[in-house]
Amino acid sequence: MRSEVIRTADSNAEQHRLFGDEIDASSLAVELSSASLFASTRHFVVRRAGKIKQKKFSRIIEEVLPPETYVTFIAVDLKGTSPLVKLARKHGSVLALPPFKRGEVAKEAARIIAAQELRLTPAGRKALIDRCGGDLLALREEAKKLKTFAPDRTLDADEVLRLAFTAGEGSIYPLLDSIMDGDLHEAARRLARSHQDSGRMFSALTRQITRTLMIRTLLDERMNAAKVSSVLGIPSWIVRRSIGQANKHSAKRLAAALDLAIDLDLLVKNGGIRPDDALLKLVLFVTAPSLREPEYAQQSRPSPTGAG
Repeated sequence: MRSEVIRTADSNAEQHRLFGDEIDASSLAVELSSASLFASTRHFVVRRAGKIKQKKFSRIIEEVLPPETYVTFIAVDLKGTSPLVKLARKHGSVLALPPFKRGEVAKEAARIIAAQELRLTPAGRKALIDRCGGDLLALREEAKKLKTFAPDRTLDADEVLRLAFTAGEGSIYPLLDSIMDGDLHEAARRLARSHQDSGRMFSALTRQITRTLMIRTLLDERMNAAKVSSVLGIPSWIVRRSIGQANKHSAKRLAAALDLAIDLDLLVKNGGIRPDDALLKLVLFVTAPSLREPEYAQQSRPSPTGAG
């Protein structure tokens, strides 16, 4: 890795870890152009770089850096045609790495856990991976925290779920996947252990239903995964995962689920139902066996806020 090369050259090098969806481009540009008071070598690592807007990214990457100042941008699923990739090639170099194959995330997670000398039961290891949503950076930080809490004993799944916390929607994804896969048992298990706000989970599930419906509609138009990704502007790995879920539902049933979500959302906002109950009703509808077309599927209604 580049960071290892830099640290080999200067063991006292500073490393600054940033996230593309959090940085202030103006402040970072000023910091990059300034010399450090405490180290001769600085390495700025910006993860989730794909979240940076093109104009802000251009300002950062075009900055003239002082000697011994390095910037590394890390992004997932950016294509070679991306404006960010083109700018990176113009002002530096680009290294494309192959994505993880099936099962490799779990293997890499196990390696990270072992490197921290953290002892977990098999169920505990799976719980940590799920809680971090497959985000290996978050997993490493949580593993460090758990090791500090229990340096000399093995943690089980319940302890991991009580102690580990990761911000952001990443931890919601396994729950959403189980719902869209129609696995009520797994969805109920994850709901019972979740500490997320019910309103937030309801909104996330509504977005997931909407995206799955769009993909289902395009699949019915005989579009392949690459075309679907291009039309919707969704990363290809998300499309590939969502296609399997879309194939488990008809467009009519997904439209019915979206109609129900709209009605429940209005009820929540009008005080007619609690967010917890609205979420549960929507989960039960989506995961119910599709033995017959439900009442909601008989007619898909436009949004009450729409025109016409």
